[in-house]
Amino acid sequence: MKIYITLLVVLFVTPTAQSQVWFDLGLKGGVGSGFLLNKTINNDGRFNVSPGFNYFYGGKIGVNFGEFVGITFDVDYGSNSYAFIQSEVPGKNIDQSYKYGMKYNALNLTPTFRYTKEASYLELGPSFSFLRNPSIDDKAYPTISSSNASSMNSRLTGLVFGFGGHMIGNEIISLMMGLRFQYSFSSLVATSEFNTNFPFNNYPTLTNTGSVNPINVQLVMEVNYSLGYFVKASCGRRTAFLTF
Repeated sequence: MKIYITLLVVLFVTPTAQSQVWFDLGLKGGVGSGFLLNKTINNDGRFNVSPGFNYFYGGKIGVNFGEFVGITFDVDYGSNSYAFIQSEVPGKNIDQSYKYGMKYNALNLTPTFRYTKEASYLELGPSFSFLRNPSIDDKAYPTISSSNASSMNSRLTGLVFGFGGHMIGNEIISLMMGLRFQYSFSSLVATSEFNTNFPFNNYPTLTNTGSVNPINVQLVMEVNYSLGYFVKASCGRRTAFLTF
């Protein structure tokens, strides 16, 4: 976390010496898919990745240094689900496959560096997720699924990268759309379970199953209101593909 903070300070504070500071506010939401990155799922022929559905909604505040460089701080709440297909499950029909799902809600805090030029933007920064209501849905053994939910990590730290553009609006209010990619450095498996084979509980002979890292790909929409209009007329004047 110290590395993240140091990087943000270097990127964000440097431009303030020569640029005027102004603010913007936004409401945002997004939908997309989630995938699990794990060496066992990738390399063991008994498993296949199955994409899950995720979404979020929330708001953001931006601090901008001139017209191009800024900090945004997002606070949002959402639902994330991931899954993989398991076959040759011990104790089950060898010809049958079963879905194993992992789902949770999360409060997400995401400070990012954002670079905006004309109608486009790029963003990069850390993400901090605080998990709520974790659940497991094991189609092979559904009666014991709920007992494994406590094996999921309660906090995830990751990296967010996004890009997009100002689709419609003017220098005061605009609609933005883009893609956001999120990778979690933290394993979805709780530290107390590192020496177990979770989430591959149905395969007792599996060992050293590796870290389980979520990856999210989302389409993001944002309604942005610039307070720069009240500070200086030239601040916040970013173009859009359509203006009014």
